[in-house]
Amino acid sequence: MATRLCIAAVVLCVLTTTLATAVLAARKHSPLLEDNALPKKGYRVTECQFGKQLKEIGSIWFADLGPPFGVMYCIKCECVQVQKKRRIIGRVQCRNIKNDCPKPNCEEPILLPGKCCKSCPGEDAKDFVQDPPDEEEKSMKHFAAVLTGKSTKSSSDFKKTDFPPMPMQEMGLDYVATGRFTFYKKNLYFSFYTNKPKRPRLVQFIDTYGNIIEEIALLSSTCYQNLTGKICGVWRRVSKDYKRLLREEKISVSLFWDAAIIGGSLYRFRALDTETFSSLLTGDARDSGGTSIVSISTISPSIHVQIMFNGPFTGQDSGSFLVKLKYAGNERVIIEETIRVDKLTNGTVVVELQSPVTFSDLNALSKRDVVVTLEAKQSSFKLQGVVVPRVYCDLYQTLVSSNGHQIDSKKDRTSGVAWAFINKDGALEYRVKFDNNAVTELAIVSSESRVSALDISETIVQNWSNGTVFTVGPVHLEQLYAEELSLFSASSGFKNRFLWRPVADARDTPGAMLLSSPDERSMVGMLWMAVDSDCTLQYEVVLSGSNVKNRIFELYIEDSPTLLPGAPVFRRLLEEFEGPTLEGYTIGLGQEELLRINVNIVHVDLWDPKLGQSILKTEWKYVNVPAICYAREGGAGTGDNDSNNILMNDDETDHPHTPHLSCLHGQKYYQHGAQWTSSVDECFMCNCHHGSVICDLIICPVVQCTVPSAKPGMCCPTCEDNTFENQNISTNSCLLAGQQFQAGSSWHPYLPPSGFDTCTLCHCNNTSLKIKCQRMDCPPLECDQRVAIRPTKRSCCKVCPSTLQTTSKPTGPLVQLAQGDQQVNGESGSDLEILTNGGCSYPVGGPYENGQEWHPKIYSHGEVKCINCKCKDGKVRCDRKKCPKWSSCSDPCCKSVCRRHKRQLFKY
Repeated sequence: MATRLCIAAVVLCVLTTTLATAVLAARKHSPLLEDNALPKKGYRVTECQFGKQLKEIGSIWFADLGPPFGVMYCIKCECVQVQKKRRIIGRVQCRNIKNDCPKPNCEEPILLPGKCCKSCPGEDAKDFVQDPPDEEEKSMKHFAAVLTGKSTKSSSDFKKTDFPPMPMQEMGLDYVATGRFTFYKKNLYFSFYTNKPKRPRLVQFIDTYGNIIEEIALLSSTCYQNLTGKICGVWRRVSKDYKRLLREEKISVSLFWDAAIIGGSLYRFRALDTETFSSLLTGDARDSGGTSIVSISTISPSIHVQIMFNGPFTGQDSGSFLVKLKYAGNERVIIEETIRVDKLTNGTVVVELQSPVTFSDLNALSKRDVVVTLEAKQSSFKLQGVVVPRVYCDLYQTLVSSNGHQIDSKKDRTSGVAWAFINKDGALEYRVKFDNNAVTELAIVSSESRVSALDISETIVQNWSNGTVFTVGPVHLEQLYAEELSLFSASSGFKNRFLWRPVADARDTPGAMLLSSPDERSMVGMLWMAVDSDCTLQYEVVLSGSNVKNRIFELYIEDSPTLLPGAPVFRRLLEEFEGPTLEGYTIGLGQEELLRINVNIVHVDLWDPKLGQSILKTEWKYVNVPAICYAREGGAGTGDNDSNNILMNDDETDHPHTPHLSCLHGQKYYQHGAQWTSSVDECFMCNCHHGSVICDLIICPVVQCTVPSAKPGMCCPTCEDNTFENQNISTNSCLLAGQQFQAGSSWHPYLPPSGFDTCTLCHCNNTSLKIKCQRMDCPPLECDQRVAIRPTKRSCCKVCPSTLQTTSKPTGPLVQLAQGDQQVNGESGSDLEILTNGGCSYPVGGPYENGQEWHPKIYSHGEVKCINCKCKDGKVRCDRKKCPKWSSCSDPCCKSVCRRHKRQLFKY
């Protein structure tokens, strides 16, 4: 029984620590960026962090404490939403559900594996379902929005509108944007076109009550976004509650610039499933803008256009609009139609038209030669925009793998990766990488005979083929968006189909990496990897081969060590997964880890744990860690310089999740826990603690001679009559923790990371060359141990406060503390000396000397005499005056206690 209680106590302690860490590590909101200021981390506020996992609001799971405890099936955790002003944030709540178990109807119930409740033999135990299966998302896959300013609405109307409240300053009245939103694997990917060249810096998603339910910082544009002119990003792990709001069209989105904010609601449109082209419609009227969703058919040439727009239609019940599709150069009209709208509001208005066209008109769409115009019949209201490639941030990727039946030699087999996308000019950008130089013919083909092949053989240079196809027509676009185009090479024997993927984070990088191996020719992999604005490592792996399905793999990253003595090899397991695909993330990377992968060549290794060997490998050369990841407290380089930095009482529990990182000091690497004499100044001792270099000035013990002398190359003074001073230190010395000490010398031991132990004195015996360390004995105290204080932070023995008040200089054992100990009395001189000698800093009136007492002061109330504060050994403790029941009512600090006691007596 006692053993069970002990185990239960340990488990409860570990669980409490884990839950506290998870709650404290939950993401918080960072304020808006200031001009020319270093950007702060753009936290996603709607998630909960539990250990190394991120959970969306509404998710339920059992607490997993890891080995040796494993999953605690009776501890159910949930990520709940908490209102914090206008923001919705996630908080972890865990509780023991064992008391909710029904009582079994048998005498000897059993506990089945993976269950919390006991059940009778042959019966199923009550199961608490965690993370219910996702609802069908096909009906809510695509959304669109028009974002404009809002000058006609007062701040009191904002909670009922689709725009977040803010002070009535300039709110982007001439800023317009259109967005597209796509669900893919629990994530909402977003894409925007704007009418301004400057990129917005922030995206917010807002509910109907004006609450911010998600906020994402936008960093500088990437290669993909520069080539496409789009703004891309993702809202990860959308909870089921917000999915419901999306289905009900009750979520809006806002874009933030330095001096402007625009917003609009998300709406579902059936035409988004077949959208081929888009347009951003702008005009002269303030608060107005729109977008068109253009779908085409190339079998029987036709166009379908759906336009959604905002405008100043106050006081109008209905209206007629003239919609035109015309050539930009010669104004020749392709489609012209007048559409009547029966109900006009200040919200979004939708019109649509459809018409057969010629094939040359479809070609003009793909060449950006067509303009959409919308004019109101009753007013001068007008919007127009050029038809451009569709707004979606997406690309099409494939793995290249030769057909083994067509290639006789195993060495001639070709593997590779390829991806393609449409740029802002409507041309097809493609990137192909092979693992050898055997490919000589290459083309992009379709399974339909009516679609001509695009020969790209001339762009092959060694094992790369990069280029742009400017002759992409509407048929090729239609085939590409339908995932019916393939990369083909007759000479190398492969034909692999391009598959759609949304672009953000890992896929928003300069390129994909090829996972291959000369020993594993039957398998090939594609890897996307990036560090996002949250300093989270995002990655996606796609494998192809005959033996990848249902096979277990492990994904590792390791960097190439710098050519310095003792340089470590950094290797980290990212995730174990079952093939053939993986899309995951790793949070909690340390700043040194981020710095190392940013400056070194990183190798990504696909490992087979069953075989115990590497299967596929690649080099990660496109590492780009955002600058905000180094701007957090205690930057990447903190502690790398020599300084007199004393880190006291810092044990391993202060870094529960920090890996034991190495330290770089003086062109040499040192492992965690190592100590050495500084190469910059020999009078400093340094140690490596969790990747940080901590250096302390050597504390010299008191020597037993009247006139000590400092020898060249020695930091501490010695006595002249030392008979061993002229002898070779390497043969007449003692060795301790890698450090040599001259025979006959004494020193205080260096105990990293706390520094020198001034309470212990070590001595190297002249004859035996053995080290003997002895702790100093402190004299008995004449006062209570609880009120005794240390004269300095490094003092070994405590003294009574009265000793410091009557003695200007410590005597007895205090003299042997350390050379350089300051005088501790009321005449300490400076604030720095007070703090050095065990004093305390305090917001109002500080610093206070060690042992000093005072009443705290509050700006609005002055001195609070009922509270007494005391400084003891650098720490402040404040307590309210204790009042007994029979205290005098004349004491102002005890009036309430006295009156309460009198009322109780009167009651009885």
